[in-house]
Order: sequence, then C-alpha cells, then structure tokens
Amino acid sequence: MSSLAKLRRKDLIVVFTYAPVGLGHLRVTDALYEGLPQGIKPVLLGAQDKAIIGLHRLTSIHPILREIMEWVQRGRPEDIFTYFYRGWLRHRTKTIYQQMQTLLDQRLEKPQQVVVVATHFGLAHQLAAIKDRLEAEKKIKLFLAVQVTDDSPQQIWLVPGADLIFVPSQRTKRQLQAYGKTQNFKPVKFKVLPYPMNPKLSRKLTPAKLQQRQRQLNSQGQTAVKLIIPISGAAVGLKHFLKLSQTLEELSPRFAFYIVSRFSLYTQNFLRDILKRRTVKVFSHQADREVVNAYEGLYQKKVMALEITKPSEQAFKALLSPDQIGGSLLLFSEPVGRQEYDNLKFMRRHGLIPNPSDQDYLWRRAESGMAVERAALKLARHWRGLALPLDPVASAKFINWALEQGVFEQMLNYQPDQQAKLYQTELRPDGVKFFWQEVVNQLV
Repeated sequence: MSSLAKLRRKDLIVVFTYAPVGLGHLRVTDALYEGLPQGIKPVLLGAQDKAIIGLHRLTSIHPILREIMEWVQRGRPEDIFTYFYRGWLRHRTKTIYQQMQTLLDQRLEKPQQVVVVATHFGLAHQLAAIKDRLEAEKKIKLFLAVQVTDDSPQQIWLVPGADLIFVPSQRTKRQLQAYGKTQNFKPVKFKVLPYPMNPKLSRKLTPAKLQQRQRQLNSQGQTAVKLIIPISGAAVGLKHFLKLSQTLEELSPRFAFYIVSRFSLYTQNFLRDILKRRTVKVFSHQADREVVNAYEGLYQKKVMALEITKPSEQAFKALLSPDQIGGSLLLFSEPVGRQEYDNLKFMRRHGLIPNPSDQDYLWRRAESGMAVERAALKLARHWRGLALPLDPVASAKFINWALEQGVFEQMLNYQPDQQAKLYQTELRPDGVKFFWQEVVNQLV
C-alpha cells in the first residue's frame, strides 16, 4: 500500500489555498496537486481581493513604489509592517471562514480530517486565526501546512498556529525560528525540504529529446534554439523583453522565442508588438490557471533549451538537471523584491549560478567580445543558470556570446560541485514527494 494511502480516506479532505498576487503561488499549488495519489480530488480556494492584485502589480513595476516595498522588507520597517499586517490579516477572516464553513457543510460524508495547504502567507494567517473555531464548531481536525514559496526568511512567513511550515533551506528555518522567539510566539514546527517542483517537469527526457536540447546549444550548430519567456503575473519587464528579443533576433537567426503570458490591459500592447517578430510565438490566456497550464504544456510538447525568467519561484527549476523535461538553462533577469534577491543568494550559496566575481568576468568578456578562458568553461559545468545584465541590449549580446563560446554547451554537462554536495537535502528535484510524505506522517 502507498505511504500516501491515508490521504484517500473518505473522511479526509485536501484543500489548497492560493492568492492571485502573481502566478507563483498557483504554480506551487499546481506542483503539489500533481504529487497527490490518483483519485484524490482536492478543493481549491483562492482569494479574490482585486485591491491586493493591483497593489502587487504597482509595487512590482513602479520604481518608487518598488523601492518602498523593498524598504519595508528589511530591518525595523519590516518589524513594524509585519506586526500590523499580520494583525490586519488575522482580523479579516469573514470570507475565508464562510468559504470553509460552506465547504464542510456541503459534503455528503461528514469529514473528520481537513488538510489545508497554503502557498500564500495571507490566507495562511487567516486560516490559522480561525482554525480552533472551525475545529470546535465542526468537530474536525484541521491540519494547516504552509509552503514558503521563496527562500526568503521574511517575518510574515512565520504563521503562528500553523501545524507545519515547509521552507527550502536551513538558513530560512533558523532565521524564522529566531524571529518567533523574539516575538514569544508558541513554537511552530518547520521542515526543510527541497523546493516543490512539478513532477511533470521532473520526468526524464527521452534520449532523442535530450539530443535535441544538446543540438540546440551546440556552439557550432545551426539548430534553432528554443527560448521560453514566461511573463510574470505583474507584467514586469515588458519593454525589456521586447528590446532583448529584437536585439537577439538581429544578432543570430538561431533563436526562436516562446512567450507565455496572461492577456490583460497591461500586456495586450506588448503581445501585439512582439507578435510582429517572425521568430516569436505567443501563448496567452486570460485565466491564471490556463497560463500556468500553457507554460507546463509547452515544456512537455517542445524541448526548451533556454528560459529567461525573473528569479522568483521559477529560479528553483535549477534543481532540475538538463536531462529532465523542465531542465532548460536559466537566464535570470533583474530581481524585484527582497525575495528574488534571496533566491539568487540561494542559487549562489549552492553553486547553481556563478558567484559575483565569476559572473562579472563573463559579462566583461561578452561586452568586449573576447573568448572565454578554458578555466571558466570548466566551471560552467557546475552552473544551472546565469544572471543577465540589466540592459536588454547587453543581455542579448551576452546570451549570443555564451552560445557561441560554448558556455551553454558546457552547462548541459551539469555536475554538482563540492559546494552543492554539502546541501543535498535542499537540492533534490523530488520535493513534492517528500512534502506529502511529511504531511501524512503528521496526520493523526
């Protein structure tokens, strides 16, 4: 019998909650859903606060508001912001309480156990605030599991009352536990597990498809290089991607672009303009879930060689190897928000991307058009991604240079370095499996 058989109990419900602030929380939810045993039909509850959606987008794209956002994510401003925001969330629970009450009352068979998986801190705090009330009124046992969606120890991710908080690293665990002690919160159980990657993207490529990826990144080859660009939910960097793709198209005929985006007022002009390029294909949808499905579907239908992405939760695709479906080489654009800077620190700490001095060396070589030295090519075998220059023209030149110099070719021969080997518990590609095993182990 499967170790996850307990989740099939008829008196148990699995509930996923997510927030509409970016696509990341939905991607993580989708990854965890894919790891459930067949036959389990979880319930999906999503917040629909349009004010939060608008605020998220504004603080992502407006330079001044972005600086304010990053300011309140550190130091004393973070202490004050977290205190008031946490209190506001935990007193604003009417909607989620009614949703949970309706869900429980409409079941034909009365549930005894409810497993709630929260991939956003907002709903996690609200559920923790009503957890005891629901258990008492509905005579159930509610297990609240929180998945932190970046390797960023921001105070708001400490959810008093949660049963288990999953984090991607020991570093984040230690810092959140230390914060909890300063606030005299009742201790919350933490579990360090590899970041949950969608099992569909973790499957091995067939030998023929692996050869396709290798041919695409052959420095001397002519095969088209499939490059996917997922546009963030906040529609960040549209002018940047437009200029980058245009420049790269001018530099080499080899690149074929696949744009995956939500279709909205914010993206329609960008999508119209970029579709004018002969090398571009666009996959756009109005619903978030369709956007996520389109992205995952492209990876299953096409062999993607490169991906340009913000260092959001997408950065953790670096845990996959190049012989897996989702194992394209990652090219990171400008980080937005503390969490994305922290994700890059995770990648550097684990040797998955170059350290700052090696990255600067590559940028300088590309800018001057100089050949890469043999020692740097040897180092490239330990990298799963590279950071791009901030300027879109410089980024395009860097990508083309890395292709011609064989940097990408070497990265396809990925071998974890000694630094990465120290963190094996944080670097596995099957975090979803361990997530559910740990949840089942905690159930009564």
